[in-house]
Amino acid sequence: MKFPLSVNFQSEPWKHAALVTPCHAVHKLWNESAIWKWCGESGEWLFICTAENRVRGRELALAEHYCVAACGKTEKWQKCKDLPWEIELVKGMKVLVTDNVEMDLDVTNGTHGEIVDIILHPEELPIGNEPIIWLKYLPTYILVKLACTQASRLEGLDEAVIPAEVASTTMQIKVQVDGKWIKCTVRH
Repeated sequence: MKFPLSVNFQSEPWKHAALVTPCHAVHKLWNESAIWKWCGESGEWLFICTAENRVRGRELALAEHYCVAACGKTEKWQKCKDLPWEIELVKGMKVLVTDNVEMDLDVTNGTHGEIVDIILHPEELPIGNEPIIWLKYLPTYILVKLACTQASRLEGLDEAVIPAEVASTTMQIKVQVDGKWIKCTVRH
């Protein structure tokens, strides 16, 4: 099959296509294109949130930023690097579970679904009329309707809708403060 140089998302076979690729850069670009396509078709707002690195709830100091940037490829650091620095979310967008979250409930790697609501942080500013909203805080949680799950219906939610928390990870760094080395836990 010969692939076109440009993809028309309005025509088959691309209109409802899912892309499976081992190349991270390709699936990232595909996802971005699909999100923008969905925003245009649905008229839904695009929510963009950026990741935060914090120590004990506060932003990192300059020396801590340097230590994070200088970290080697430890397993914890690799997990931190695997989390994106920016997330684009839209109600109605398709999602794919990429980790085994809860095997007994079929919330496993490969399960797919759709975002039905985005519950914003209580301190988030009111939403205006702009189609793109840069969030100051990470969402409290996202409601996802899974295509297939063994999860019981939760009170107040439709069948197969579950709350998904924003992923985070931690890593240890050592920072020199006043001539002493101090261990800090960074949450990303």
